[in-house]
Amino acid sequence: MIDKNDWRLLNDVDNLRGAYINPTDGEEICQNAKHLDHCVFCYDTVNNDRHQFWYVPENISCCICESCFKDFNEMFKWRLLDGYDIEWTLKDTIDTFIQKDQNT
Repeated sequence: MIDKNDWRLLNDVDNLRGAYINPTDGEEICQNAKHLDHCVFCYDTVNNDRHQFWYVPENISCCICESCFKDFNEMFKWRLLDGYDIEWTLKDTIDTFIQKDQNT
């Protein structure tokens, strides 16, 4: 059982409670959502590796490493999807927003 004072919970992650989560891998994240470069909980780095397992919420706002997914799945009551329905097209909107933000 994870302690509610775990240092990885210091980030703003409350919006992930009850979220629908898709499994994916580092290679897919690197190809489709370059803005996701680390785990939102522990800051582990996403590598361009199809054997590195990750999880992303439906809105592709962040990614969760395999270890943190296992540690926090019960606490956050995530609803696991099959991974085939990831709408990577949302990343275009996010990338555009990030690019505009960097230019201002």
